[in-house]
Formats: sequence, structure tokens, C-alpha cells
Amino acid sequence: MKAKLGQIIAFRSDHKINLAKGGTVTVKKGDKAQVLKKIDDSTGQILYLTGEAAGKCQYISMEVDDNIDADTIAKKIMEELNR
Repeated sequence: MKAKLGQIIAFRSDHKINLAKGGTVTVKKGDKAQVLKKIDDSTGQILYLTGEAAGKCQYISMEVDDNIDADTIAKKIMEELNR
């Protein structure tokens, strides 16, 4: 999977993630996350936006493009300004 910085991704299947403080949460099909940063050529950091894992960050195996998803970031800025 290849994604741009700021891109919103949706998960295609259910899976569990381990929490740093112990325990697990389930990420369900359709839950969304945003790509936050590129760690290296095969790892990226994501922030879960929906579901049981909302607000949690995780490093996952994915290729992150060095370009940003300007449309998504601009939309997010406008949403915050209109609050």
C-alpha cells in the first residue's frame, strides 16, 4: 500500500492492535486513519480517526510518498477555522 502524508485510509478487514498500556482494541473493516509521517522507506505512522482505536497512533508497514495530500490537509484546516 502506498499513501501520501495527510491521506485518509480505510481498513479492508478487522484486526486487533496492542496498546502501549496493555490490552488490545479491535480495528474494524471501514475504520479510518490518517497518515501522519514517514518513518522510513517501508514504515509510516498513522492516527486512527474512527472506531475503538480512535485517537491512537501506530507505526504500520506501508510505503509513504514524500508528497503531501494537499486537498485533505486544506479541507481539515477549513473545518477547524469554521468551528
